Amino acid sequence: MKPRQREVHDSAGGTQRKLRISGRVSARHDSCCRDGVTDDWPRQRRLLEEQVERWTAEAKKLSEAGKDEAALGLYRQAADVLDGAPWLQHRTAELARKLKQNDVAIGYFRRAATAFQIADFPTRAVAPLRTGWSLAIEGLPGTSALVVELGVELMQLHKRLGFSADATVTFERTNAALRSRGFSEIPGSALESSRPVSETVPRGVGTAPALGPAAHSPAQSLTKVFGRR
Repeated sequence: MKPRQREVHDSAGGTQRKLRISGRVSARHDSCCRDGVTDDWPRQRRLLEEQVERWTAEAKKLSEAGKDEAALGLYRQAADVLDGAPWLQHRTAELARKLKQNDVAIGYFRRAATAFQIADFPTRAVAPLRTGWSLAIEGLPGTSALVVELGVELMQLHKRLGFSADATVTFERTNAALRSRGFSEIPGSALESSRPVSETVPRGVGTAPALGPAAHSPAQSLTKVFGRR
């Protein structure tokens, strides 16, 4: 069944625009609701979407009341159910970032970027993907694998959009961040490739160099413990 398309209003940049987005329900909820109720699937789907609307309305009230932690919990529930709604993924990510839950924020920024691309708004995918990448860089050394993955994804998105200069800047900044923390760098061939990250980046990129038996300084020991993936 083809995912239903829904219209939502987006006020980013001071203008009102309509985004046609996928109303796709997450695979987990899709499977759960289809088991044994195939004939009633449209009704189950509608009930899920109504539940999402209630969650987001309540989350908005909680956030306005300064209860951001509780609001984030509801936004995450809603975003996990309706994962084809980029605005919902992005809003969840921004609130997580506000609460300094950067690991959570990175995941939802990444999902927002994917949802925007599926909804045929690839240009709008740049901002959330760039933000997730920036947060991953801030999280080094523990986020080296994410820095590589998001860096390559962002480079590839820039290339698909025709922003070659931006792709090059992302490549250079990613490698500079990895190099400053002693991690191996992304090879130049990744800048020209459009293949998935797992096929583009050699195994071991973004890991700390091996330490010799005599390397026992506190700084090196910390790099060994926290830098390896």
